[in-house]
Amino acid sequence: MRAMAIIEYTAPLALVDLPIPEVKPGFVLIRILTCGVCYSDFKTVQGKMPYSQTLKLPHVPGHEICGEVVEAKPQTGFRAGDRVIVYNYWSCGNCAMCRMGMENLCESLTAWVGFTDPGGFEEYLAVPAERLLRLPAGITPEQAAPTSCALGTSYRAVVTRAQVRPGQTVVVQGLGGVGLSSLQVARACGARALAVDIDPRHLDVSRRLGAEKSALAGEAARAMVRDFTSGLGADVVIDTVGHEESLHEAAMMTRRGGRVVGVGYVVGGFARVQTDDYVLREIEFVGSRYVQRHELERAISLLASGQVQNVVDDVLPLESANEALARLGAGKVVGRTVLRVSK
Repeated sequence: MRAMAIIEYTAPLALVDLPIPEVKPGFVLIRILTCGVCYSDFKTVQGKMPYSQTLKLPHVPGHEICGEVVEAKPQTGFRAGDRVIVYNYWSCGNCAMCRMGMENLCESLTAWVGFTDPGGFEEYLAVPAERLLRLPAGITPEQAAPTSCALGTSYRAVVTRAQVRPGQTVVVQGLGGVGLSSLQVARACGARALAVDIDPRHLDVSRRLGAEKSALAGEAARAMVRDFTSGLGADVVIDTVGHEESLHEAAMMTRRGGRVVGVGYVVGGFARVQTDDYVLREIEFVGSRYVQRHELERAISLLASGQVQNVVDDVLPLESANEALARLGAGKVVGRTVLRVSK
Protein backbone atom coordinates (compact mmCIF):
# COMPACT_ATOMS: atom_id res chain seq x y z
CA MET A 1 0.00 0.00 0.00
CA ARG A 2 1.03 3.62 -0.57
CA ALA A 3 2.19 5.63 2.43
CA MET A 4 3.97 8.90 3.15
CA ALA A 5 6.52 8.23 5.87
CA ILE A 6 9.15 9.97 7.96
CA ILE A 7 12.49 8.52 6.94
CA GLU A 8 14.59 11.05 8.83
CA TYR A 9 13.69 14.29 10.56
CA THR A 10 15.87 16.42 8.28
CA ALA A 11 14.19 15.18 5.09
CA PRO A 12 10.70 15.50 3.56
CA LEU A 13 8.23 12.64 3.90
CA ALA A 14 8.92 9.87 1.41
CA LEU A 15 6.41 7.88 -0.64
CA VAL A 16 6.92 4.24 0.36
CA ASP A 17 5.25 0.90 -0.27
CA LEU A 18 4.19 -0.90 2.92
CA PRO A 19 2.36 -4.19 3.50
CA ILE A 20 -1.34 -4.05 4.31
CA PRO A 21 -1.60 -4.61 8.08
CA GLU A 22 -2.68 -7.94 9.53
CA VAL A 23 -6.19 -8.05 10.96
CA LYS A 24 -6.00 -9.56 14.46
CA PRO A 25 -9.05 -10.85 16.36
CA GLY A 26 -11.24 -7.97 17.46
CA PHE A 27 -9.75 -5.64 14.85
CA VAL A 28 -11.31 -4.14 11.74
CA LEU A 29 -9.44 -3.34 8.53
CA ILE A 30 -10.29 0.06 7.11
CA ARG A 31 -9.35 1.74 3.87
CA ILE A 32 -8.38 5.28 4.76
CA LEU A 33 -10.35 7.76 2.69
CA THR A 34 -9.10 11.04 4.10
CA CYS A 35 -6.77 12.33 6.81
CA GLY A 36 -6.58 15.81 8.27
CA VAL A 37 -3.20 17.51 8.71
CA CYS A 38 -2.83 18.86 12.23
CA TYR A 39 -0.01 20.92 13.75
CA SER A 40 0.83 17.90 15.91
CA ASP A 41 1.63 16.10 12.66
CA PHE A 42 3.94 18.97 11.71
CA LYS A 43 5.75 18.69 15.06
CA THR A 44 5.97 14.90 14.71
CA VAL A 45 7.51 15.19 11.23
CA GLN A 46 9.96 17.81 12.52
CA GLY A 47 11.02 15.58 15.44
CA LYS A 48 9.71 18.05 18.02
CA MET A 49 7.47 15.85 20.12
CA PRO A 50 8.28 14.28 23.52
CA TYR A 51 8.59 10.84 21.91
CA SER A 52 10.62 11.94 18.89
CA GLN A 53 14.02 10.69 20.03
CA THR A 54 12.70 7.17 20.68
CA LEU A 55 10.31 6.94 17.72
CA LYS A 56 11.26 4.13 15.36
CA LEU A 57 11.67 5.31 11.77
CA PRO A 58 10.27 5.04 9.17
CA HIS A 59 7.05 6.26 10.73
CA VAL A 60 3.67 7.09 9.16
CA PRO A 61 2.06 10.18 10.77
CA GLY A 62 -1.55 11.38 10.61
CA HIS A 63 -4.26 10.98 13.27
CA GLU A 64 -7.43 12.66 11.92
CA ILE A 65 -8.72 9.64 10.04
CA CYS A 66 -11.92 8.93 8.13
CA GLY A 67 -12.13 5.46 6.60
CA GLU A 68 -14.29 2.76 5.11
CA VAL A 69 -14.48 -0.76 6.51
CA VAL A 70 -13.14 -3.40 4.11
CA GLU A 71 -12.83 -6.41 6.42
CA ALA A 72 -14.65 -7.10 9.70
CA LYS A 73 -15.87 -10.19 11.55
CA PRO A 74 -19.60 -10.20 12.44
CA GLN A 75 -18.82 -9.98 16.16
CA THR A 76 -17.20 -6.56 15.69
CA GLY A 77 -20.54 -5.01 14.77
CA PHE A 78 -19.15 -3.56 11.54
CA ARG A 79 -19.65 -4.52 7.91
CA ALA A 80 -17.76 -3.81 4.73
CA GLY A 81 -18.72 -0.40 3.43
CA ASP A 82 -19.38 1.21 6.82
CA ARG A 83 -17.80 4.65 7.06
CA VAL A 84 -16.03 5.42 10.30
CA ILE A 85 -13.94 7.87 12.31
CA VAL A 86 -10.87 6.52 14.12
CA TYR A 87 -10.46 7.36 17.80
CA ASN A 88 -6.68 7.64 17.83
CA TYR A 89 -6.01 7.21 21.55
CA TRP A 90 -6.00 3.47 22.30
CA SER A 91 -6.09 3.33 26.09
CA CYS A 92 -5.19 0.21 28.05
CA GLY A 93 -8.37 0.00 30.13
CA ASN A 94 -6.41 -1.20 33.17
CA CYS A 95 -4.37 1.68 34.57
CA ALA A 96 -5.57 3.93 37.39
CA MET A 97 -6.66 6.66 34.96
CA CYS A 98 -8.67 4.25 32.82
CA ARG A 99 -10.33 2.75 35.88
CA MET A 100 -11.38 6.26 36.91
CA GLY A 101 -13.00 6.75 33.51
CA MET A 102 -10.28 9.03 32.16
CA GLU A 103 -9.18 7.15 29.05
CA ASN A 104 -7.76 10.32 27.53
CA LEU A 105 -5.18 10.35 30.36
CA CYS A 106 -4.23 6.67 30.07
CA GLU A 107 -0.84 5.88 31.60
CA SER A 108 -0.13 2.85 29.40
CA LEU A 109 -1.44 3.28 25.87
CA THR A 110 -1.60 0.25 23.62
CA ALA A 111 -1.27 2.61 20.63
CA TRP A 112 -1.34 6.31 19.81
CA VAL A 113 -2.28 6.45 16.16
CA GLY A 114 -0.16 8.78 14.04
CA PHE A 115 1.91 9.86 17.02
CA THR A 116 3.87 6.84 18.26
CA ASP A 117 2.13 4.27 16.04
CA PRO A 118 1.33 4.13 12.30
CA GLY A 119 -1.25 6.69 11.29
CA GLY A 120 -3.42 7.95 8.48
CA PHE A 121 -0.92 8.93 5.80
CA GLU A 122 -1.32 5.40 4.39
CA GLU A 123 -4.04 3.51 2.57
CA TYR A 124 -5.02 0.89 5.15
CA LEU A 125 -5.12 0.61 8.94
CA ALA A 126 -6.20 -2.16 11.31
CA VAL A 127 -8.19 -0.72 14.22
CA PRO A 128 -9.78 -2.32 17.32
CA ALA A 129 -13.52 -2.31 16.72
CA GLU A 130 -14.20 -0.34 19.90
CA ARG A 131 -11.97 2.50 18.64
CA LEU A 132 -14.17 3.15 15.61
CA LEU A 133 -17.13 5.52 15.60
CA ARG A 134 -19.72 5.42 12.86
CA LEU A 135 -19.95 8.34 10.47
CA PRO A 136 -23.56 9.43 9.85
CA ALA A 137 -24.79 9.59 6.27
CA GLY A 138 -24.50 12.92 4.54
CA ILE A 139 -21.05 13.85 5.87
CA THR A 140 -18.39 13.70 3.18
CA PRO A 141 -15.00 12.09 3.95
CA GLU A 142 -13.34 15.46 3.33
CA GLN A 143 -15.60 17.17 5.88
CA ALA A 144 -15.30 14.25 8.30
CA ALA A 145 -11.51 14.00 8.47
CA PRO A 146 -10.79 16.68 11.12
CA THR A 147 -13.53 15.38 13.43
CA SER A 148 -11.54 13.14 15.76
CA CYS A 149 -9.04 15.82 16.75
CA ALA A 150 -10.04 19.36 15.76
CA LEU A 151 -13.72 18.94 16.62
CA GLY A 152 -13.38 16.32 19.33
CA THR A 153 -10.69 18.24 21.21
CA SER A 154 -12.73 21.43 21.07
CA TYR A 155 -15.86 19.63 22.31
CA ARG A 156 -14.11 18.41 25.45
CA ALA A 157 -12.46 21.78 26.06
CA VAL A 158 -15.68 23.76 25.75
CA VAL A 159 -18.34 21.39 27.11
CA THR A 160 -16.53 19.23 29.67
CA ARG A 161 -13.59 21.27 30.91
CA ALA A 162 -14.92 24.82 30.48
CA GLN A 163 -18.51 23.80 31.38
CA VAL A 164 -19.87 26.52 29.09
CA ARG A 165 -23.49 27.47 29.72
CA PRO A 166 -26.08 29.40 27.69
CA GLY A 167 -25.63 33.14 27.87
CA GLN A 168 -22.00 33.05 28.92
CA THR A 169 -19.29 34.97 27.09
CA VAL A 170 -16.55 32.76 25.67
CA VAL A 171 -13.36 34.07 24.09
CA VAL A 172 -11.48 31.72 21.77
CA GLN A 173 -7.84 32.70 21.45
CA GLY A 174 -6.03 31.14 18.49
CA LEU A 175 -8.21 30.27 15.51
CA GLY A 176 -6.62 27.20 14.00
CA GLY A 177 -8.62 24.02 13.46
CA VAL A 178 -9.33 23.53 17.17
CA GLY A 179 -10.02 27.22 17.75
CA LEU A 180 -12.55 27.55 14.93
CA SER A 181 -14.26 24.38 16.15
CA SER A 182 -14.26 25.64 19.75
CA LEU A 183 -15.99 28.81 18.68
CA GLN A 184 -18.74 26.82 16.98
CA VAL A 185 -19.19 24.42 19.91
CA ALA A 186 -19.47 27.38 22.27
CA ARG A 187 -22.18 28.82 20.02
CA ALA A 188 -23.97 25.46 20.00
CA CYS A 189 -23.94 25.62 23.83
CA GLY A 190 -25.81 28.93 23.66
CA ALA A 191 -22.79 31.07 24.55
CA ARG A 192 -21.79 34.39 23.02
CA ALA A 193 -18.47 33.80 21.27
CA LEU A 194 -15.64 36.26 20.69
CA ALA A 195 -12.60 35.49 18.53
CA VAL A 196 -8.95 36.48 18.91
CA ASP A 197 -6.04 35.75 16.55
CA ILE A 198 -2.96 37.35 15.00
CA ASP A 199 -4.17 36.73 11.43
CA PRO A 200 -7.05 38.78 9.96
CA ARG A 201 -7.98 35.89 7.64
CA HIS A 202 -8.83 33.73 10.63
CA LEU A 203 -10.89 36.53 12.14
CA ASP A 204 -12.87 36.84 8.89
CA VAL A 205 -13.71 33.11 9.00
CA SER A 206 -14.65 33.31 12.68
CA ARG A 207 -17.24 35.98 11.94
CA ARG A 208 -18.75 33.81 9.21
CA LEU A 209 -19.01 31.02 11.78
CA GLY A 210 -20.88 33.15 14.28
CA ALA A 211 -18.36 35.10 16.34
CA GLU A 212 -20.17 38.21 17.59
CA LYS A 213 -16.93 40.21 17.72
CA SER A 214 -13.33 39.57 16.74
CA ALA A 215 -10.02 41.34 17.25
CA LEU A 216 -6.30 40.98 16.77
CA ALA A 217 -4.44 39.65 19.81
CA GLY A 218 -3.18 42.18 22.33
CA GLU A 219 -4.71 45.45 23.46
CA ALA A 220 -7.36 45.37 20.72
CA ALA A 221 -8.62 42.02 22.02
CA ARG A 222 -8.59 43.16 25.64
CA ALA A 223 -10.54 46.29 24.69
CA MET A 224 -13.04 44.21 22.72
CA VAL A 225 -13.73 41.99 25.72
CA ARG A 226 -14.01 44.96 28.11
CA ASP A 227 -16.50 46.71 25.83
CA PHE A 228 -18.54 43.58 25.11
CA THR A 229 -18.85 42.64 28.80
CA SER A 230 -19.20 46.17 30.19
CA GLY A 231 -15.87 45.80 31.94
CA LEU A 232 -16.63 42.45 33.60
CA GLY A 233 -14.49 40.13 31.47
CA ALA A 234 -15.24 36.81 29.79
CA ASP A 235 -16.67 33.86 31.66
CA VAL A 236 -14.32 31.52 29.79
CA VAL A 237 -11.25 31.90 27.60
CA ILE A 238 -10.22 28.92 25.47
CA ASP A 239 -6.50 29.24 24.71
CA THR A 240 -5.31 27.09 21.81
CA VAL A 241 -1.92 28.82 21.55
CA GLY A 242 -0.11 27.55 24.64
CA HIS A 243 2.54 30.26 24.99
CA GLU A 244 3.30 32.17 28.18
CA GLU A 245 2.17 35.41 26.56
CA SER A 246 -1.12 33.91 25.40
CA LEU A 247 -1.85 32.51 28.86
CA HIS A 248 -1.21 35.94 30.36
CA GLU A 249 -3.50 37.56 27.78
CA ALA A 250 -6.19 34.96 28.52
CA ALA A 251 -6.09 35.76 32.22
CA MET A 252 -6.40 39.49 31.49
CA MET A 253 -9.56 38.86 29.45
CA THR A 254 -11.18 36.62 32.08
CA ARG A 255 -13.58 37.91 34.72
CA ARG A 256 -13.17 37.29 38.45
CA GLY A 257 -14.15 33.69 39.12
CA GLY A 258 -13.80 32.85 35.43
CA ARG A 259 -11.94 30.02 33.77
CA VAL A 260 -9.04 29.72 31.35
CA VAL A 261 -8.95 26.40 29.49
CA GLY A 262 -5.66 25.51 27.84
CA VAL A 263 -5.63 23.30 24.76
CA GLY A 264 -2.44 24.40 23.01
CA TYR A 265 1.00 23.58 24.37
CA VAL A 266 4.69 23.83 23.55
CA VAL A 267 6.79 20.73 24.26
CA GLY A 268 9.15 21.58 27.11
CA GLY A 269 7.65 25.05 27.44
CA PHE A 270 6.83 26.78 30.72
CA ALA A 271 4.32 29.51 31.45
CA ARG A 272 4.13 31.65 34.57
CA VAL A 273 0.88 33.06 35.93
CA GLN A 274 0.33 35.90 38.38
CA THR A 275 -0.53 34.40 41.74
CA ASP A 276 -3.12 37.09 42.42
CA ASP A 277 -4.96 35.99 39.26
CA TYR A 278 -5.80 32.56 40.57
CA VAL A 279 -6.00 33.49 44.28
CA LEU A 280 -7.44 36.98 44.66
CA ARG A 281 -9.44 36.88 41.41
CA GLU A 282 -10.17 33.15 41.74
CA ILE A 283 -9.39 32.44 38.10
CA GLU A 284 -9.25 28.74 37.30
CA PHE A 285 -6.54 27.49 34.94
CA VAL A 286 -7.67 24.17 33.47
CA GLY A 287 -5.96 21.87 31.00
CA SER A 288 -7.83 19.84 28.39
CA ARG A 289 -6.40 16.83 26.55
CA TYR A 290 -7.98 15.31 23.44
CA VAL A 291 -11.46 13.80 23.92
CA GLN A 292 -13.18 10.71 25.33
CA ARG A 293 -15.15 8.44 23.03
CA HIS A 294 -18.59 9.34 24.40
CA GLU A 295 -17.72 13.03 23.95
CA LEU A 296 -16.56 12.38 20.40
CA GLU A 297 -19.89 10.71 19.63
CA ARG A 298 -21.68 13.87 20.77
CA ALA A 299 -19.34 16.03 18.70
CA ILE A 300 -20.15 13.91 15.64
CA SER A 301 -23.86 14.46 16.31
CA LEU A 302 -23.29 18.23 16.26
CA LEU A 303 -21.57 17.85 12.89
CA ALA A 304 -24.38 15.68 11.54
CA SER A 305 -27.05 18.15 12.66
CA GLY A 306 -25.27 21.06 10.97
CA GLN A 307 -24.68 22.95 14.23
CA VAL A 308 -20.93 22.89 13.55
CA GLN A 309 -18.77 22.35 10.50
CA ASN A 310 -15.15 21.40 10.04
CA VAL A 311 -13.32 24.22 8.28
CA VAL A 312 -11.41 22.62 5.40
CA ASP A 313 -8.96 24.96 3.69
CA ASP A 314 -7.90 22.59 0.91
CA VAL A 315 -8.00 18.94 -0.15
CA LEU A 316 -4.80 17.46 -1.59
CA PRO A 317 -3.74 13.97 -2.71
CA LEU A 318 -1.68 11.83 -0.33
CA GLU A 319 1.46 12.42 -2.37
CA SER A 320 1.16 16.16 -1.60
CA ALA A 321 1.56 15.64 2.15
CA ASN A 322 4.81 17.62 2.18
CA GLU A 323 3.08 20.55 0.53
CA ALA A 324 0.31 20.40 3.13
CA LEU A 325 2.84 20.36 5.99
CA ALA A 326 4.85 23.22 4.47
CA ARG A 327 1.73 25.40 4.12
CA LEU A 328 0.77 24.60 7.71
CA GLY A 329 4.21 25.43 9.03
CA ALA A 330 4.20 28.72 7.12
CA GLY A 331 0.87 29.75 8.64
CA LYS A 332 -0.98 29.65 5.32
CA VAL A 333 -3.76 27.24 6.36
CA VAL A 334 -7.12 28.38 7.70
CA GLY A 335 -8.74 25.45 9.49
CA ARG A 336 -7.43 22.17 8.14
CA THR A 337 -5.82 20.81 5.00
CA VAL A 338 -7.19 17.34 4.27
CA LEU A 339 -5.36 14.61 2.39
CA ARG A 340 -7.36 12.38 0.07
CA VAL A 341 -5.55 9.13 0.85
CA SER A 342 -7.18 6.37 -1.21
CA LYS A 343 -7.52 6.80 -4.94
